[in-house]
Amino acid sequence: MFRPLARTGFLPPTAPLLHLPGPFQALLDAVPALAPAYQGSGVRAALLDLDAALGYRRDDARQLSAAQQEALLSATAILMHLYRWNAVPVAPARFQERPDFPAHLHALFRDLSAAHHLPPCGTMHTLKYLNWRSDALPPGEPYHAAQVQAGQVRTAHNWHATPAGDDRDLAGQLDLWIQTFVLTEARGQAVLGAAAQALSAAHHHDRSALEDALADLHAAISAMTRQINTLMRFRVVRSDLWRVFIQPTFGWGLPVDGVPDGPVLEGASGLQLGGTQVADLALGVGFDSNLGRALRHSRASMTPPQRALLNAWEPHRNVIRAAVLDWGGSRARDAFDAALNDLNRWRVSHRERGAVYLRGDGREHVMASTGTQLDAGIPHEQAFRDLMNERIRETGARSVGQGGPHD
Repeated sequence: MFRPLARTGFLPPTAPLLHLPGPFQALLDAVPALAPAYQGSGVRAALLDLDAALGYRRDDARQLSAAQQEALLSATAILMHLYRWNAVPVAPARFQERPDFPAHLHALFRDLSAAHHLPPCGTMHTLKYLNWRSDALPPGEPYHAAQVQAGQVRTAHNWHATPAGDDRDLAGQLDLWIQTFVLTEARGQAVLGAAAQALSAAHHHDRSALEDALADLHAAISAMTRQINTLMRFRVVRSDLWRVFIQPTFGWGLPVDGVPDGPVLEGASGLQLGGTQVADLALGVGFDSNLGRALRHSRASMTPPQRALLNAWEPHRNVIRAAVLDWGGSRARDAFDAALNDLNRWRVSHRERGAVYLRGDGREHVMASTGTQLDAGIPHEQAFRDLMNERIRETGARSVGQGGPHD
């Protein structure tokens, strides 16, 4: 089950397909075709027409290959999110609305979500990790995460457009936002490998192997956090545009069908970054804070192999740290704390940058998300800072220092 994750981390095991057979190609083609309307008068009328032309295709979808079904899942997830919000900037009425989705598209989306054991809304996996391309990687073929490099990765199906003379470049902004998470997760693959080596060394009481694995883990966490920090800069992804034009599409804000009073599904969230969750587990970081509990809850939006990997790590969460304290020696302690400090420095940076992105242009807009809540109106900047401060303290508490306390 975990073998594909060893190659690609939390990215899909084969490069996403860019084409689908028969009538399903029209759904992929519709995403960029709808971009002008999504930035204008709205996409709902066009999507209803597309739905009527598509007709009943649920049986046809079941005949597709696994990779084709994933591509179709991604396409239908994007189209459902575009229909959900209709246009950006999002009209205030949309947030409280419970729309009647296009029947055939919605049925395909629900079927595919259930078949992949994912919630019936877009996720990081469906909206981002299945929605990229690279000139260096043939679609549908296996690859290694090390082959996923900046400068080669682009969004496959972009729902924004950049008309001539529009200096906002919304298509470029969305492309950078999706790139940020794809590239970060690609670097996270090395975190999985180093964490597994450190755990094995701890179980085998191999001091030299533990030291080497922790040095590798430090390097991998540093590379992963550096990747996300490199792209998530204000001059790269503009904070004044992000909250109004980029963030809303990824939210969902609706309960599960048939459970009108149930909790709302948030959609795609940074909480669903798998590489950072593996780093937390390997370093023994707790999940008792509000954000920690939200991170655990976010696993429901991951694929079954991803969830299984994280859940398999849980009983071993304190093994590496205990080995470092018991018999690891100073080199292991230094490497452990260096890895932990890099992870926490990223969280401090994320706290500051996230607050600015939430603030946006400083005006009230339809949506604000702190990662644990999805609300209309004024951004919850202080709530986000409080969540991050609690998580930063929870992370820092796992430092081993020189002969730190044993659990």
